Amino acid sequence: MAGTTPLLEVDNLHIAVQVADGFREVVRGVSLRADHGNALGLVGESGSGKTLTTSAIVRILPAAARITDGQVRLNGEDLTHASARRVAAIRGKEISLVVQDSLASLNPIMRVGKQVCEPLLLHHLVNRKRAASRAADMLRSLGLPDPARLTQGYPHEFSGGMRQRAMIATALIASPQLIIADEPTTALDATVQAQILDILARLNRDMGVALILISHDLAVVSEICDHIGVMYAGRIVETGSSRAILGQPMHPYTQALVESVPMSGLPRGSRLKAIPGEPPSIEAFPSGCPFSTRCRHATNICRQKEPELTARNEGRVACWHAEEIANGAGSRLAAVQTITAASIEGADPPVPRQPPEELLRVESITRHYRVPSAWPFLPPLHIHALDEVSLTVRRGETLGIAGETGCGKSTLANCLLRLADVDSGRILFRGHDITNIRGEELRRLRRYIQPIFQDPYGSLNPRQRVRSLVAEALTSHGTPAAERENRVIEVLQFVGLGAHFADKFPHELSGGQRQRVGIGRAIAINPELIIADEPVSALDVSVQAQVINLFMDLQRRFALTLIFISHDLRVVRHLSSHVAIMFLGKVIEYGPAEAVCTTPLHPYTAALLSSVPGISHDPSTGRLILRGDPPSPTSPPSGCRFRTRCPYAAATCAEVAPELQRHENGRMVACHFPGIASEFIGSGEGLGGRHQSVVAARQA
Repeated sequence: MAGTTPLLEVDNLHIAVQVADGFREVVRGVSLRADHGNALGLVGESGSGKTLTTSAIVRILPAAARITDGQVRLNGEDLTHASARRVAAIRGKEISLVVQDSLASLNPIMRVGKQVCEPLLLHHLVNRKRAASRAADMLRSLGLPDPARLTQGYPHEFSGGMRQRAMIATALIASPQLIIADEPTTALDATVQAQILDILARLNRDMGVALILISHDLAVVSEICDHIGVMYAGRIVETGSSRAILGQPMHPYTQALVESVPMSGLPRGSRLKAIPGEPPSIEAFPSGCPFSTRCRHATNICRQKEPELTARNEGRVACWHAEEIANGAGSRLAAVQTITAASIEGADPPVPRQPPEELLRVESITRHYRVPSAWPFLPPLHIHALDEVSLTVRRGETLGIAGETGCGKSTLANCLLRLADVDSGRILFRGHDITNIRGEELRRLRRYIQPIFQDPYGSLNPRQRVRSLVAEALTSHGTPAAERENRVIEVLQFVGLGAHFADKFPHELSGGQRQRVGIGRAIAINPELIIADEPVSALDVSVQAQVINLFMDLQRRFALTLIFISHDLRVVRHLSSHVAIMFLGKVIEYGPAEAVCTTPLHPYTAALLSSVPGISHDPSTGRLILRGDPPSPTSPPSGCRFRTRCPYAAATCAEVAPELQRHENGRMVACHFPGIASEFIGSGEGLGGRHQSVVAARQA
C-alpha cells in the first residue's frame, strides 16, 4: 500500500471560523500529502492556518471552527466524515500529535509515566504492567536518564526539554504511522531544540515514521524535512523539495522568510530584509493576492486577482511573477558567500583606535537564593544563580549574553537593573558604585538604565493605553505634559507604529507591535543603557527581523549601549560586538562576537553554535549535541560545572574548577582544554569521536 496510496492525503481543505457576523474562511483549499518515511514541513507566520490544518486532520478543531469542504484521507480512508468513535480509534494509534506547550498539555496532577502509557491502555494494546514497562523503555530510548524514577514524577518536576520528550514518548508509544509535531521546539534552548530535532529525525529515518513538522522558522524545518509547504493567509503559496525551496524560492513570501533569518555569512550589524506590515486579518481580507500589500514585486494584477497554485520547476507556486522572482533572486546562500568573500578581499586594514569609554563594570558579583526544602526539618536549598560574574560594557557597544535556561542570564539582568540585590561583588555605572543604592538614588538611576522584557504582554498594564504606557517613564522623571505628548508621538513613529496606536490597549496589538511598545517605553527618556532580556524569543522570524533592525536603528540614532540576552546565538552574533557565554551561574567564555562564534574556545560554546539550526547547515557534518539536562543549580558539580555534559572531560575537570583566563585578542575562557571542540566543528568526523586521544595528548 505504501507504494500506491499515500499515507495521508489532504485534498482541497476549507475551514471556517465563526466571527461576530457569521463564518469566515481561514483555511482555503489546502492540499498536501505525507508518505511513509518522509518528513513534510509546514512553514508560515502565526495566523497562517498551519495549526488549524493539522487540527482538522486529527479532528480536534476548536468549537468555533468547522470544515466546510475538502477531504482528509488516511491510507485511503476518509476521516472528514468518519464517526467520532472511528476517529478516536485512529487518534494516538495511527496518528499522534506533539504540541507546542508541553506543560499545558500534560495533566499537572497525573504522574508522567501514567500519561505516557495512556495511548496503550486507551486502545487496549497491552495490560497495565506491560504499558508501564513500555513507557520506561520509551523514555530511555529518548535519552532520559533513570526512566523508572521519572515515570513516577509530575510534569512540574521536569525541565522544558524533558517534558517535550515525554510528549514525544506519548505520541510514539503506540507505534503510529504519522506524527504531527506542532511547533515542538519554539522557545526552547538551542541545545534542547537540537535534541528534539535529532529525536524526530531518528524516528523518521530509522523507524520509518512519517512526520509533519510545523514551524514559523524555515531553518528549523530545513534540518529534517524532505519537502516544505509554505502557508500564508490560509493557503499554501509554495511547495516543493527543501533544496529547491531554500535554494531558489519562487514566491516572494518564501524569499522573504529566508531573508529574515540572521545567517552566519551576513556581516554583523547589517539590516535583515524584514517583511513590512502584518499578515492580513480575516476581518479585512484584501482583494487579489493576500500578500500583495506586503510584496515589493506586486503589480495591478496581484491586487485584482488571486493566483492559483501551479506547477513551476520542481514544485508549485501561487504567484503571478514567480519566474522572474526566481531568476532574479538566485540563491541567497551563494549571494551571501560572494558578499562575504568580496568584503574580506577588498577590505582595508583595520585602523587602530582608542577603545570606547567604559560605561558598566561588573566585579565578581554573586547571587544565591534560599529555597525551602520540599521535606520538613531539612535545611533550605541554595540556588547558585550567579557565582563570581565579572563583565565590562563599553559605551556604544552591544554585549550579547547567551546560555541555556537557568544559566543566570535573567538574574544577572535583574541585578544590573537593581531589581535584585547581590550577595557580594560590585556593580559600577559610569564609575559610580550602584550596588546598594536605594530610594531617590535608585529612582535617578532608572533615568539612565531601562529594561525591555521577554513577554511584552505581561510587562504592559492591560488597563492602560499605549500613550500612558510610553509616557510612564517621562511622567516619573518630571517631563512637562506638553513635551510628553510630543515625545510619545515621536517615539511611536520611530518604532514603526504611528500616532494612531497611542489610543490602543495592549490586547488590541499583535506580539510584534506589543514588543515595539516595550521598546518605545524604554527609549522614551533617552537612557544610556538598555538591558533587553529575550526580547525576540517568542516572535515569528519575520517579526523578529523587524525588531532586530529596530535595535540596530536605535544604536545608530541614539548611540545606545545595549545588553542583549538570548539563547539564540544567531541573533546574538548578528547584533553584538562582544559575547559572554554563561553556564550554571558563571561566565565561561567572553570575547569579540565574531571570534567567539567562529572559533569557540569552550566546548559549551561550540555545542551552542552547533545546535543552532541554519538554512545553510550541511547535515553530513553532524552536530555536537549535548545529552541530558544542565545540572541542578542547587548542587553544582565539583570542578568544572560543565564536565557532566562535556564529551571532552578528563579527570582534572572533576578536581579543579577552571578560572576565567585571558587569551589572545581580548578573549577569555574558563576551560582546562581551550579550543578542543572547535577542532571538530564541521569536520564530519563524528564530533567528539576522537576527543579522548586529544585530551590525553594535551594532558601529557
